Amino acid sequence: MFKRKFGPRHKRVGRFSLGFKLSLSITLLIMFLMTCVGFNTYIRNRNALLAEAQNRGWLTIRATSAFAADLLRGNNTVLLSNTIDHLERDPFVQQVAILNLDGKVVMASNQDLVHRSLNSPQIQQAMAFKKDTMKYKTDSKGYPLAMEFISPIAARGELPIGYFWMQADLSYIRSHLVDTALDQLYTSLLAILAGLIISRLIILRVVQRPIKELVSATDRVATGDFSGHVQVFNQDELGKLATAFNTMTTHLGVLFQSIRSSINDINQTAQAIINRSEQSDLASKKIAASLELLQRTTPPSTDFDSVDQAVTLAASELEQTTRSNKNQQEHLKEIRNAAKKLTRYVDRLNSLSLQFKFDQK
Repeated sequence: MFKRKFGPRHKRVGRFSLGFKLSLSITLLIMFLMTCVGFNTYIRNRNALLAEAQNRGWLTIRATSAFAADLLRGNNTVLLSNTIDHLERDPFVQQVAILNLDGKVVMASNQDLVHRSLNSPQIQQAMAFKKDTMKYKTDSKGYPLAMEFISPIAARGELPIGYFWMQADLSYIRSHLVDTALDQLYTSLLAILAGLIISRLIILRVVQRPIKELVSATDRVATGDFSGHVQVFNQDELGKLATAFNTMTTHLGVLFQSIRSSINDINQTAQAIINRSEQSDLASKKIAASLELLQRTTPPSTDFDSVDQAVTLAASELEQTTRSNKNQQEHLKEIRNAAKKLTRYVDRLNSLSLQFKFDQK
């Protein structure tokens, strides 16, 4: 079995700017809010229109029931016929029928229904309970297409002598809701576009501009330039960040100024050490030359013992002086080499410090 070796996971870095992300977030928020408002408005309008259609249907039935009662009692039917003719002209009313107690149609807007029995479950339920009944007719998706009303025809406190049946059309509600939804959609698109433009302008001015200033100043600091300062636009969090950044660059500039001045002092001290060591070396060489010259020019003496002692003493002192002079020259040489090495280091530090820029106040 071979095991697959996975390397280190690399996080994907976004390439979009902060302003674009904020604008996109605000736009999505506006879209979400407009969708919620539109859906709520749609539901409220739909319920209000359905309630208004239901009230309209019951008012129509109440107004026509008196004429239907005259028909069922065998009285004048002219008024009922005229009323049904007017109801046929109303787009809200699809069909109207007057039923006797057996469910047979006595009069209807559709002549094909006359002398026919309507035995739908809703009509049977209304006849059984002798009360008003209303039911929605829906499509395959459950959207209401029509209302079916069944109302007993009876005087107050009396038994029904028949039933009033009406079917109302709800297609106008659907068309009205579709038109309203389209209007809300156009309004939402305009609101989203306006919100995107306004939010973009606000973000560019309030957020992206200070951030660009900070990024530019940070790039200058990365290259060693501490002379620039960030402009403080507001006293918010970004303004506090810009103020702290300016304080940081000022302190860094002061620090590098002190480092540069210390480097210059060290350089001057090293040069002084080198000059003094060279002068001491020249003096030591002059002393050694003088001693050799003195040794060669010592006058002869007639007293051999005293001369021998003097020569021995002079030779010993000359040897000690020469040895001491050589040791001193070696020490001065070491000091001079160390000072030169220190000078080279100081020159490197000085050249490095010259790469940084800061305010010269």
